[in-house]
Amino acid sequence: MPQDQAVYGDIQFLTGSPHRRAVLVALCEEPARPHELCADIDATRTTIQRILAGFRERQWVVKHDGDYRATVTGRRVCEHYEALHEEVTRARRCGPLAAHLGPVADDIPVGALESGRLTVSEDGSPLAVLSRFTGWLQAVEGKFHAISPVVAQPFNEIGAELLSGDIDIEFVIDSAVLEQSRDQYEGDLEFGADHDGITIYVHETPISLGVAFDDERCCVVAYDDGNNLKAMLEAGEGDLYDWTTEVFERHRERSVPLATLYDAENTVGDR
Repeated sequence: MPQDQAVYGDIQFLTGSPHRRAVLVALCEEPARPHELCADIDATRTTIQRILAGFRERQWVVKHDGDYRATVTGRRVCEHYEALHEEVTRARRCGPLAAHLGPVADDIPVGALESGRLTVSEDGSPLAVLSRFTGWLQAVEGKFHAISPVVAQPFNEIGAELLSGDIDIEFVIDSAVLEQSRDQYEGDLEFGADHDGITIYVHETPISLGVAFDDERCCVVAYDDGNNLKAMLEAGEGDLYDWTTEVFERHRERSVPLATLYDAENTVGDR
Protein backbone atom coordinates (compact mmCIF):
# COMPACT_ATOMS: atom_id res chain seq x y z
CA MET A 1 0.00 0.00 0.00
CA PRO A 2 1.49 3.41 -0.97
CA GLN A 3 2.47 5.48 2.05
CA ASP A 4 0.07 8.33 1.29
CA GLN A 5 -2.82 5.92 1.07
CA ALA A 6 -1.81 4.29 4.35
CA VAL A 7 -1.58 7.67 6.06
CA TYR A 8 -5.00 8.60 4.74
CA GLY A 9 -6.31 5.33 6.14
CA ASP A 10 -4.84 6.15 9.56
CA ILE A 11 -6.51 9.55 9.50
CA GLN A 12 -9.84 7.98 8.54
CA PHE A 13 -9.50 5.50 11.39
CA LEU A 14 -8.90 8.18 14.02
CA THR A 15 -11.62 10.52 12.78
CA GLY A 16 -14.17 7.78 12.12
CA SER A 17 -15.62 7.80 15.64
CA PRO A 18 -15.62 10.18 18.62
CA HIS A 19 -14.86 7.14 20.81
CA ARG A 20 -11.47 6.74 19.11
CA ARG A 21 -10.51 10.29 19.88
CA ALA A 22 -11.69 9.87 23.48
CA VAL A 23 -9.65 6.68 23.96
CA LEU A 24 -6.46 8.24 22.61
CA VAL A 25 -6.91 11.36 24.73
CA ALA A 26 -7.47 9.21 27.82
CA LEU A 27 -4.36 7.11 27.21
CA CYS A 28 -2.26 10.23 26.66
CA GLU A 29 -3.29 11.37 30.12
CA GLU A 30 -2.48 8.07 31.86
CA PRO A 31 -2.26 4.30 31.17
CA ALA A 32 -5.52 2.41 31.50
CA ARG A 33 -7.13 -0.99 31.10
CA PRO A 34 -10.08 -1.72 28.81
CA HIS A 35 -12.66 -1.89 31.61
CA GLU A 36 -11.50 1.50 32.90
CA LEU A 37 -11.84 3.00 29.45
CA CYS A 38 -15.33 1.51 29.12
CA ALA A 39 -16.43 3.22 32.32
CA ASP A 40 -14.92 6.60 31.43
CA ILE A 41 -15.97 6.71 27.77
CA ASP A 42 -19.34 4.96 27.95
CA ALA A 43 -18.57 2.49 25.19
CA THR A 44 -18.88 -1.30 25.04
CA ARG A 45 -15.88 -3.48 25.78
CA THR A 46 -15.98 -4.78 22.21
CA THR A 47 -15.77 -1.24 20.85
CA ILE A 48 -12.87 -0.38 23.16
CA GLN A 49 -10.99 -3.56 22.23
CA ARG A 50 -11.36 -2.81 18.51
CA ILE A 51 -10.11 0.73 19.01
CA LEU A 52 -7.13 -0.45 21.04
CA ALA A 53 -6.30 -3.06 18.39
CA GLY A 54 -6.36 -0.35 15.71
CA PHE A 55 -4.12 1.89 17.77
CA ARG A 56 -1.67 -0.92 18.49
CA GLU A 57 -1.55 -1.74 14.77
CA ARG A 58 -0.52 1.84 14.09
CA GLN A 59 1.89 1.83 17.07
CA TRP A 60 0.15 4.75 18.69
CA VAL A 61 -0.49 2.58 21.75
CA VAL A 62 1.36 -0.31 23.40
CA LYS A 63 0.27 -2.85 26.01
CA HIS A 64 2.36 -3.59 29.09
CA ASP A 65 1.28 -5.74 32.05
CA GLY A 66 -2.37 -5.37 31.06
CA ASP A 67 -2.22 -1.58 30.83
CA TYR A 68 -2.43 0.34 27.57
CA ARG A 69 -0.43 3.54 27.19
CA ALA A 70 0.17 6.02 24.39
CA THR A 71 3.54 6.01 22.64
CA VAL A 72 5.42 9.19 21.78
CA THR A 73 4.02 9.03 18.23
CA GLY A 74 0.55 8.43 19.60
CA ARG A 75 0.89 11.49 21.80
CA ARG A 76 1.95 13.64 18.85
CA VAL A 77 -0.93 12.39 16.73
CA CYS A 78 -3.31 13.17 19.59
CA GLU A 79 -1.83 16.64 20.13
CA HIS A 80 -2.18 17.63 16.48
CA TYR A 81 -5.62 16.08 16.15
CA GLU A 82 -6.82 18.06 19.16
CA ALA A 83 -5.45 21.23 17.54
CA LEU A 84 -7.28 20.37 14.32
CA HIS A 85 -10.46 19.63 16.27
CA GLU A 86 -10.24 23.05 17.97
CA GLU A 87 -9.67 24.79 14.64
CA VAL A 88 -12.60 23.03 12.94
CA THR A 89 -14.79 23.84 15.95
CA ARG A 90 -13.76 27.49 15.62
CA ALA A 91 -14.42 27.42 11.86
CA ARG A 92 -17.91 25.99 12.39
CA ARG A 93 -18.66 28.60 15.05
CA CYS A 94 -17.38 31.51 12.97
CA GLY A 95 -18.54 30.21 9.57
CA PRO A 96 -21.54 32.58 9.27
CA LEU A 97 -19.24 35.53 9.96
CA ALA A 98 -16.44 34.45 7.64
CA ALA A 99 -18.77 33.52 4.77
CA HIS A 100 -20.36 36.97 4.56
CA LEU A 101 -17.50 39.36 5.33
CA GLY A 102 -15.81 39.06 1.96
CA PRO A 103 -12.10 39.31 1.06
CA VAL A 104 -11.62 42.55 3.00
CA ALA A 105 -11.65 40.41 6.16
CA ASP A 106 -9.04 37.86 5.03
CA ASP A 107 -6.57 39.38 7.49
CA ILE A 108 -8.91 39.54 10.49
CA PRO A 109 -6.92 38.48 13.59
CA VAL A 110 -7.35 34.80 14.44
CA GLY A 111 -7.18 35.63 18.13
CA ALA A 112 -10.29 37.77 17.75
CA LEU A 113 -12.24 34.74 16.55
CA GLU A 114 -11.31 32.98 19.77
CA SER A 115 -11.93 35.75 22.28
CA GLY A 116 -14.60 37.96 20.72
CA ARG A 117 -18.30 37.65 21.44
CA LEU A 118 -20.08 36.20 18.40
CA THR A 119 -23.78 36.59 17.66
CA VAL A 120 -25.35 34.74 14.70
CA SER A 121 -28.77 35.05 13.10
CA GLU A 122 -30.09 31.53 12.54
CA ASP A 123 -33.42 29.94 11.63
CA GLY A 124 -34.51 29.93 15.25
CA SER A 125 -33.37 33.51 15.91
CA PRO A 126 -33.34 35.47 12.62
CA LEU A 127 -33.20 38.85 14.36
CA ALA A 128 -30.48 37.98 16.89
CA VAL A 129 -27.79 40.11 15.24
CA LEU A 130 -30.12 43.04 14.60
CA SER A 131 -31.13 43.07 18.26
CA ARG A 132 -27.56 42.76 19.50
CA PHE A 133 -26.21 45.42 17.12
CA THR A 134 -28.99 47.85 18.02
CA GLY A 135 -28.18 47.44 21.70
CA TRP A 136 -24.48 47.91 20.97
CA LEU A 137 -25.14 51.17 19.14
CA GLN A 138 -27.34 52.52 21.92
CA ALA A 139 -24.45 52.09 24.39
CA VAL A 140 -21.91 54.09 22.37
CA GLU A 141 -19.71 56.44 24.38
CA GLY A 142 -17.08 58.91 23.25
CA LYS A 143 -16.24 59.41 19.58
CA PHE A 144 -17.99 56.96 17.26
CA HIS A 145 -16.76 55.66 13.91
CA ALA A 146 -18.62 53.34 11.58
CA ILE A 147 -18.73 51.83 8.09
CA SER A 148 -22.09 50.58 6.84
CA PRO A 149 -23.29 48.98 3.58
CA VAL A 150 -26.96 49.53 4.56
CA VAL A 151 -29.33 52.26 5.66
CA ALA A 152 -32.41 51.69 7.80
CA GLN A 153 -34.72 53.89 9.82
CA PRO A 154 -33.89 52.33 13.22
CA PHE A 155 -30.19 53.07 12.68
CA ASN A 156 -30.96 56.61 11.58
CA GLU A 157 -32.94 57.14 14.77
CA ILE A 158 -30.11 55.82 16.93
CA GLY A 159 -27.68 58.12 15.10
CA ALA A 160 -29.90 61.10 15.85
CA GLU A 161 -30.02 60.10 19.52
CA LEU A 162 -26.22 59.87 19.66
CA LEU A 163 -25.87 63.32 18.13
CA SER A 164 -28.31 64.75 20.65
CA GLY A 165 -26.02 63.38 23.36
CA ASP A 166 -23.00 65.23 21.95
CA ILE A 167 -21.40 62.11 20.41
CA ASP A 168 -19.08 62.96 17.51
CA ILE A 169 -19.55 60.61 14.55
CA GLU A 170 -17.51 59.70 11.49
CA PHE A 171 -19.56 57.58 9.11
CA VAL A 172 -18.53 55.90 5.83
CA ILE A 173 -21.16 54.74 3.33
CA ASP A 174 -21.10 53.86 -0.36
CA SER A 175 -22.97 55.33 -3.32
CA ALA A 176 -25.80 52.81 -3.08
CA VAL A 177 -26.50 53.78 0.54
CA LEU A 178 -26.32 57.45 -0.43
CA GLU A 179 -28.86 57.02 -3.21
CA GLN A 180 -31.18 54.98 -1.00
CA SER A 181 -30.92 57.63 1.69
CA ARG A 182 -31.83 60.33 -0.83
CA ASP A 183 -34.82 58.32 -2.04
CA GLN A 184 -36.20 57.06 1.27
CA TYR A 185 -34.67 59.09 4.09
CA GLU A 186 -34.01 62.50 2.60
CA GLY A 187 -34.81 64.32 5.84
CA ASP A 188 -32.44 62.14 7.87
CA LEU A 189 -29.71 62.58 5.25
CA GLU A 190 -30.09 66.37 5.27
CA PHE A 191 -30.04 66.37 9.07
CA GLY A 192 -26.77 64.45 9.07
CA ALA A 193 -25.23 66.54 6.32
CA ASP A 194 -25.99 69.78 8.16
CA HIS A 195 -25.09 68.63 11.69
CA ASP A 196 -21.69 69.71 13.03
CA GLY A 197 -21.35 66.51 15.07
CA ILE A 198 -21.20 64.08 12.16
CA THR A 199 -18.97 63.79 9.11
CA ILE A 200 -20.28 61.50 6.39
CA TYR A 201 -17.94 60.03 3.77
CA VAL A 202 -18.92 58.29 0.52
CA HIS A 203 -16.67 55.37 -0.46
CA GLU A 204 -15.52 55.05 -4.05
CA THR A 205 -16.59 51.38 -4.39
CA PRO A 206 -19.38 49.25 -2.85
CA ILE A 207 -18.94 48.31 0.81
CA SER A 208 -19.50 44.70 1.84
CA LEU A 209 -19.14 44.72 5.63
CA GLY A 210 -19.89 46.87 8.62
CA VAL A 211 -17.48 47.93 11.34
CA ALA A 212 -18.04 50.22 14.28
CA PHE A 213 -16.03 51.36 17.27
CA ASP A 214 -16.11 53.94 20.03
CA ASP A 215 -13.46 54.77 22.61
CA GLU A 216 -13.46 51.31 24.23
CA ARG A 217 -15.39 48.80 22.10
CA CYS A 218 -15.60 47.57 18.53
CA CYS A 219 -17.70 45.27 16.41
CA VAL A 220 -17.69 43.73 12.94
CA VAL A 221 -21.00 42.99 11.24
CA ALA A 222 -21.50 40.62 8.29
CA TYR A 223 -24.41 41.00 5.86
CA ASP A 224 -25.79 38.62 3.24
CA ASP A 225 -26.54 39.59 -0.37
CA GLY A 226 -29.91 40.95 0.72
CA ASN A 227 -28.24 43.22 3.30
CA ASN A 228 -29.64 41.16 6.17
CA LEU A 229 -27.45 41.07 9.30
CA LYS A 230 -26.05 37.53 9.59
CA ALA A 231 -23.27 37.69 12.19
CA MET A 232 -21.59 40.11 14.57
CA LEU A 233 -18.26 39.84 16.34
CA GLU A 234 -17.53 42.28 19.15
CA ALA A 235 -14.70 42.92 21.58
CA GLY A 236 -13.06 45.52 23.75
CA GLU A 237 -9.61 46.90 23.12
CA GLY A 238 -7.17 44.43 21.55
CA ASP A 239 -6.49 42.79 18.19
CA LEU A 240 -10.01 43.18 16.83
CA TYR A 241 -10.18 46.83 17.92
CA ASP A 242 -6.89 47.56 16.14
CA TRP A 243 -8.13 45.78 13.02
CA THR A 244 -11.44 47.65 12.88
CA THR A 245 -9.70 51.01 13.23
CA GLU A 246 -7.33 50.10 10.38
CA VAL A 247 -10.22 49.00 8.16
CA PHE A 248 -12.08 52.22 8.91
CA GLU A 249 -9.07 54.37 8.13
CA ARG A 250 -8.48 52.55 4.82
CA HIS A 251 -12.09 53.11 3.80
CA ARG A 252 -12.06 56.73 4.89
CA GLU A 253 -8.92 57.41 2.86
CA ARG A 254 -10.71 56.12 -0.25
CA SER A 255 -13.82 58.19 0.39
CA VAL A 256 -15.03 61.70 -0.38
CA PRO A 257 -16.75 63.82 2.26
CA LEU A 258 -20.45 64.14 1.53
CA ALA A 259 -20.16 67.91 1.93
CA THR A 260 -17.64 67.96 -0.94
CA LEU A 261 -20.05 66.07 -3.17
CA TYR A 262 -22.85 68.47 -2.28
CA ASP A 263 -20.62 71.44 -3.08
CA ALA A 264 -19.72 69.90 -6.45
CA GLU A 265 -23.39 69.24 -7.27
CA ASN A 266 -24.37 72.78 -6.32
CA THR A 267 -21.56 74.18 -8.47
CA VAL A 268 -22.78 72.20 -11.48
CA GLY A 269 -26.38 73.23 -10.75
CA ASP A 270 -25.44 76.92 -10.72
CA ARG A 271 -23.95 76.82 -14.17
